[in-house]
Amino acid sequence: MKVNGKIENLQTSDIKILLTVYELNVKHYYPLSEGVFKILTGLDDEEMKDFTFVSTYKTLISYGSKKISRSIVMLLRYNYLEKIYHQESDNLYLKISDKGLRAILDYQKKHKYKFKEKQPVPSKTIVKIER
Repeated sequence: MKVNGKIENLQTSDIKILLTVYELNVKHYYPLSEGVFKILTGLDDEEMKDFTFVSTYKTLISYGSKKISRSIVMLLRYNYLEKIYHQESDNLYLKISDKGLRAILDYQKKHKYKFKEKQPVPSKTIVKIER
């Protein structure tokens, strides 16, 4: 998110975060920041196997947890996301706000394509160079 004065410009990565939280919330799931990170980067662990239905799954594979966490903090600060308390776990989980939902809808009106799952490309550690 870039902030110029009072104008917030959402980046595609911000929309992906909002969309991840929204799609989970629709199915009555509420993630922590780590859960959003796991979905966006496609971390394959036991918990994530149930969440591959999210359209943003594995779409930010190059992002680190700090970068995603920073974006989530900004989205919370500017009221695109809210926190919801879960008494059993004594944690605050992420919930999409009305402003966040409007941002998703505005983005989808302007951009008609779907996000594509990305596969990491392993880089070669040894290459042959002819001279």
